Amino acid sequence: VSWTSDGPNGFSAHALDVLRGLLPSLGLALKSTANYTTARDLLGVYLGGDAGARVMSGDILRGSLDKIRCAILYFDLQRFTRLSEALPPETLIEMLNAYFGEVVEIVERHGGNVLKFMGDGLLAIFSEVGDGASRLAALDAVVEMRAAMTDINERRAADGLSVTGFNAALHAGEVLYGNIGGTTRLDFTVIGPAVNAAARILGMCNGLDQNILVSSVVAKPALAARPALVSLGQYRLRGVADRVELFAID
Repeated sequence: VSWTSDGPNGFSAHALDVLRGLLPSLGLALKSTANYTTARDLLGVYLGGDAGARVMSGDILRGSLDKIRCAILYFDLQRFTRLSEALPPETLIEMLNAYFGEVVEIVERHGGNVLKFMGDGLLAIFSEVGDGASRLAALDAVVEMRAAMTDINERRAADGLSVTGFNAALHAGEVLYGNIGGTTRLDFTVIGPAVNAAARILGMCNGLDQNILVSSVVAKPALAARPALVSLGQYRLRGVADRVELFAID
């Protein structure tokens, strides 16, 4: 902290005593604010913006869960196992960072929150605000991802770097959102049948030769606004009782 004075003789002795007496309290306040800002930023980086804010507000008890409605995105990179066996670890990490860096920015730009990375994939949610906007935002995000992945691959191929494709699945529904885990290690995530269904839909991408699959829960309300959605028919998903109609994005 720097202090200046416009007095003709600078600071008086009394003014200096006041400032010196103020410094310990001011230093403590500044340190507390800096620590809070650091903790908030770190939680945002490792947990995501929304989850980090919830933890900072005191939502830290195991089993503390909220019911929310959201669009769910599962994303993963193709042929990752083969690539991990063929590439040096440093090259593999560079490739993951290059792809994930673009994908995370797209998710967040469309109002989503990345909850976790899972090897070559990630899980993100777009919280429902009651008017279906989150589902449209999720759809727009995966369309932008497809274009971004094409651009990344063109740049990487031109530089002689390894490239790969991606798969993405969109579903929506009610989930439990909060703290799950052990007494000394928690994960802030989402669970529920809708999350399981989204994971199963992702597993259908290769079999249907589509890199983006969207459930009817997301697609049907958006058909008028997003006419590129094309029905692929109804399918049985492992562990899901009812058939699910799946859509591709033309």
